[in-house]
Order: sequence, then structure tokens, then C-alpha cells
Amino acid sequence: MITPHFPPEFGWYGTGRDSLELAHVLADRGHQVTTIACAEQMQAGETFQDGCKVIRVEWQKRAREGSMTAHYLPRARLLMNMNLSLWQAYLNLSKEIQFDIVDISGSFAESLIPALLADTPVFSRIYESQPYFLHKELSTIGDTGFSFERQLKDILLAISTNFGSASIEEIKDSKLHYCLDTDRFSPEGPPAIDSKGKPTVLAHTSIGNAACQSLLVEVFTKVKEEIPDLFLIVVAHDIYTESSEAEMKKDLSSCGIECDMVINRNMSRLLMPGLWRSSNCGLVLDWQDFAPQAVLEPLACARPVMANTKGINTGFLKDPSILTEPREFTGAAIAEKLIELLKNDSLARSMGEKARQYVLEHHCSQKMADQLIQSYQSTIEGFSQKQRLQKIERLEKLLAYCQFLSDSLDRMIYDFLFLHSVRFRLSHWLRKLKGQAPLEPTEKVSK
Repeated sequence: MITPHFPPEFGWYGTGRDSLELAHVLADRGHQVTTIACAEQMQAGETFQDGCKVIRVEWQKRAREGSMTAHYLPRARLLMNMNLSLWQAYLNLSKEIQFDIVDISGSFAESLIPALLADTPVFSRIYESQPYFLHKELSTIGDTGFSFERQLKDILLAISTNFGSASIEEIKDSKLHYCLDTDRFSPEGPPAIDSKGKPTVLAHTSIGNAACQSLLVEVFTKVKEEIPDLFLIVVAHDIYTESSEAEMKKDLSSCGIECDMVINRNMSRLLMPGLWRSSNCGLVLDWQDFAPQAVLEPLACARPVMANTKGINTGFLKDPSILTEPREFTGAAIAEKLIELLKNDSLARSMGEKARQYVLEHHCSQKMADQLIQSYQSTIEGFSQKQRLQKIERLEKLLAYCQFLSDSLDRMIYDFLFLHSVRFRLSHWLRKLKGQAPLEPTEKVSK
């Protein structure tokens, strides 16, 4: 299995968590699973994790001094470093082990070298979202202004989709929906916090976000007015300072709200089942970087959960209505819905049972693993039958992508010279007057 993100490094959410859940189920069933993933903070090495061999590679290599690509194409350089590290680790392993299948999770052309090597069938799991740590790195770099850098993601996604014996498109029903360990995340089991039988809400939020802090205080002040013995559990998922934690606790206590606060990042998968079982219902704020598990976990524990879905792609949910929606996402409307759930046990129980059943049907890791194994088997059979034809088709696709990359680089260099060279701009206008200009600068550069 090749995946840029594999927890616990870089956190327990997103595409990496899906790969981990599947890898552990496969290992539990007796399959030998080796995972190649990126290392956090250059902690490269080999470990065993719940029966899986995990090889983490150092991927943030520094470019040589004066590197043009690192300076002008930092996004391309970052993704190139990542893929080169993953590919090299795979080739090193392939010298010693003949794999039955290579499962690749990602959308940045991670499947290219294993597919071109063509000695093992490749199965691609393509995700719309990218690992959070890569999203963060690319966001930090920002827009370099070159069209090549802006087109790079689409180019790599196209390569990921096409360079595999099978892809996500062939098993939409099983893989568009992230999976979860529904034995671990279950309503059965001990709670993590004793709320002494009081009506309890778990708020999963960021304490570093001032808007979330303000909304949290507003909501639970209103809930407290209707439910005096309210107990609140705040689970903060971000890196925090002691002052921000103390400030939120002070704001809540000034409103008379009893609260336990848990700062939970790397241990999420171990802590969250018990924390959700400690509550009657949940509220999830500021979770776009922690989708989809931030809402799947409470649903699996049979807890109705309210989440702000504005600006978040909920395509991972077959039925988005499974999330509890207030009439509008304001402090008053959220408080009104929470009060209804806390006062009406039968309603909360019914919604929780429906949520649990939904997760068992659409997000159960055991069920997903069954479908994945079937897809592996069909991929292996198809590979042995069509190997020669697939090699030719892959190489033809690669040539087409190379031509597209070449054209994009031509455009980038033309834009760069037009932007920085007066002589080049004069030459461009003279050739244009003669009807001989080979390219036009992009609109952004020409301005």
C-alpha cells in the first residue's frame, strides 16, 4: 500500500485514516500488508503497527542551493520530492518482494512508477480531498502566478486516475464513502468521562479560532438557561496555548457552565469512542481539515451530531441529512436544537440508532474490506489477461501527458520572460506585428 498519509503521523483524519482502517482489517484477516508513507518531521524508518509493516520515508528534501525549480516552481518541487521518495522506497522493496497487488491511495500521480514497472497489478483509490499536511504545505506556498503550477494538480490527478489496473470509478459504491472501525466506534463500551448522569453535550471544535469560541459560549449560555444541570465536554483538535484554553474555560465558567476540556490530536482514534459515549449528542465546529471522521465517529457511536457544512464537501455522505441540521447555523438556532435533543430522550435515541445503522451500511471497515478484496481479485485477473496491451496503453498515455507538460512549461517560460525581460517583450510585440508571435502571454501576466 502506497499512501502519502498514514496515521498516527500528521494526525488521524482524512484519506490516511481511511487507508489505515483498511490496512488493519486486511492484516487482521491474515494478509501481509506493507505500507509506504511520508514521515513527519523527517522521522523516517520502519515500524510495525497493528500487524502492518510501515515504512516512512523522508520527503522534504532540501533543494540544492540556487535550484530554479525550488525557487520558481515550489509546488511542483514539493510534490516531486514526495513522489520520488515514495517511488524509491517501492523500487527498493520490489527488489526483495514480489507483491500480489499494489494499492495506491492519492491523487498526485503516486501510481505512475508502479504502473510503468508493470510487474504487479496496481489498484488506485482516488480521493477528491488531499491529505491535510499536503494541503497545509501547498497553502503556505500559495499561488506562484505560473499557469503550470496552477494546472499541476489537474495533471497529476489525471495521471493517478489513468495509471492503474483499476480505479475508484469502478467501485464507487464501496470507496466514495470513507470507512470506520465500527467495533471500536460503537455505543457499547465504557465512557471516558463520568458526567454523573447529567445531560451532556460534546463540542468538537478549535480553541484557537475566536469565532468558534464566541459561538460556543453563546450557544451553551442559552442551553444552560433551559437545562441548568448541563455538562459540557470540549474536545479541541488544534495545537493550542495554555492561555487560549484558560480563556475558554473562564468564559464558560462565568456563565455557570461545568466543563471538561480535552486537547486531542494524535491520540484521536483511541480517545474519541469513549468521549462520544460520554455524551448525549454532539456539536462539531471548524472541522474542514478533519473531515470526514469528525462527524462519522459520533454517528458510529449512535450520537446525533450537528455540524456546520457550509464550505465543506459532504460528498462522502451518501445521505447528508443524517447530520442534524438547525433551521440556520446561528447561536440561537443551534441552542434550540440541542435543547430539543437533551430534553427528548426518545428523539435523541431514535436519531442515534438511525445514525449507527447508516454507518454500518455505508462506512463499516469490514464491509469495505470485503468489497476491496473482491476488487483486488478482479484487478489481478484482469492484469494477467491484458498485461501487454495495458503496457502499450500506459505508455501512450504517458507520452500524451509528457506533451501536455511540455506545452505547459513552454507557456510558463514564455510568461516568465515576458514578465521579467524588456527585450523579450519588445521582441514579442515586433513578432506579433509581423504575425509571427508563437504564443500569447496569459491574461494575468499581460496586465
